[in-house]
Amino acid sequence: MARSKSEDKRVLILQTSKTLFADKGFFNTSVSDIVKETGLPVGSIYTYFKNKEEIVKVIIDEGWEDLNTRLQENFLSTKDPKEKMKILLEEFLPELFEDLDLITILLGEAVDYTKLEEKLEELTKLIFSILKALSGNSYFAESLSKKEMEAAVIVYFLGILHAVRLAKSTPIGISQDDIMRIVKVTINSAMGVEI
Repeated sequence: MARSKSEDKRVLILQTSKTLFADKGFFNTSVSDIVKETGLPVGSIYTYFKNKEEIVKVIIDEGWEDLNTRLQENFLSTKDPKEKMKILLEEFLPELFEDLDLITILLGEAVDYTKLEEKLEELTKLIFSILKALSGNSYFAESLSKKEMEAAVIVYFLGILHAVRLAKSTPIGISQDDIMRIVKVTINSAMGVEI
């Protein structure tokens, strides 16, 4: 007889696993840990997911998809690259920064299961198209090849995520707002546009 599925149980498993993966690490978290924290029987976990690798994939894919969908919906309101950059900097990134567990998992040991390279490629293409439209004839646009500009976006994005994670989890003395101010100053300086 098949077990019945409930969205509440599925969400509980995902939220609990997300917290455990972020706190203990993916490899240090067992299905037994998930069972203990959720209070669900082990069979319930396997009713929803084949294994913890599938759980982490779903956490990342659904979290990323949710953020990306909202970003794309916001982009529909404008064709102006400057406005799109503002949406990216003032809505998408701060929303991503609120999910420290997602950032920790994205940057952590479960990277093999999260398809980070696909997410970075998608984000890089988006940011590259905005930067290219913003840059026009700026020195930045003329001095970097497409490959170099893509590498810069990836390095910068991952660096921002690491910086936010450190700012939120250690007493290093900078805030998320400080990081975003530096990002805006850098973009303004490199692109020659005020954002």
